[in-house]
Amino acid sequence: MKQLNIPFKLGMQYDNWEFDLEVTKDRIEDCDSYIYMGKKFNKFLNYSKYKTELIFNLDVLEAVLISFENSNSDYNELSEIVNLKLNCFSETLENNEVKICRFVTKSNEVWILETTSNLYLLVSNIKYSLDIINSLLC
Repeated sequence: MKQLNIPFKLGMQYDNWEFDLEVTKDRIEDCDSYIYMGKKFNKFLNYSKYKTELIFNLDVLEAVLISFENSNSDYNELSEIVNLKLNCFSETLENNEVKICRFVTKSNEVWILETTSNLYLLVSNIKYSLDIINSLLC
């Protein structure tokens, strides 16, 4: 199975990124959230990213949430590209307000979520995925 080409790997230590992180409001209980301010990661699959949030539990990276401006991104295209890269089980859910595509790999989940204002890509430990998705929908 292939990996997505991002510099952040789940399980990495906070120390690897601490000088490139800015504290932000914690997204989920018992985890610390930071915005990545470094210069190493400005685009993902040719999409300009708006913001990258790293979510740690006890200084271990558990989730990466990449936000894109919806006007510059395409949910269907991003879903297809991620599907081709991961080549794993996927499922989708769509209604008038949100589109969600979930990919399940051996070690984690990758979610693509489109709301009326933003497009998100989440790479997460399965334990935290639903809490993070719910925080985006509230």
